[in-house]
Amino acid sequence: MIVFDMNETTLDLAPVRAAVDSVAPDAGGFTVFFQKLLQLSMSVSTTGMDFVAFSSLARHAFDAVVAAAGRRASDDEWAQVAEGFGQLEAYPDVVGGLERLRAAGHQTMALTNSEQAGVEAQCESAGLTHLFDHIVSVEAVSTYKPGPAPYLHAAQIAGVSPDRMWMVACHDWDLAGARAVGLNTAFIARPKMSYAPTYPAADLHVNDFGALADHLT
Repeated sequence: MIVFDMNETTLDLAPVRAAVDSVAPDAGGFTVFFQKLLQLSMSVSTTGMDFVAFSSLARHAFDAVVAAAGRRASDDEWAQVAEGFGQLEAYPDVVGGLERLRAAGHQTMALTNSEQAGVEAQCESAGLTHLFDHIVSVEAVSTYKPGPAPYLHAAQIAGVSPDRMWMVACHDWDLAGARAVGLNTAFIARPKMSYAPTYPAADLHVNDFGALADHLT
């Protein structure tokens, strides 16, 4: 089983980036927004606080970025960002890479911090639904990656031990979480993404899904 992160790894967040940057460019825009979103989700994973839906965390992160620019975010501005999450397209290498992996006999799973309804809609919009055997949200375990529960839940769904699975992501922290519970890991070097040496080394470093298929088929 090959498990794929969705946001930024499989789906290009360009529409969200454009929406956030247009509202708060002087406060760091999308870069700070996404960092804040990760900070909030990791806080849920590590502090034992009640689970908060991804869309709510995203709104809190957006409000924080706009507040840093010296004003309050409007509902209309947030609606543009939320709409962006529904307009994500797959990177150009994704479909071909997934098709090759599946043709070689691999099963595939999407595993995301986004909500179940949201990721299902994203996959449908991006034309990816038929390329995943399972589409899974962390909602099922009420905590976020990189905590152990989402990866172990994925293994339970797959019906295999973690060491027979691959986690594919462009986020080093995501792969560190997967490796901690025994998954093999593959880093996708999306633009401007780097792998911090603080984390255990990934088993594979590749530029795109095509190169991933070269290694795993």
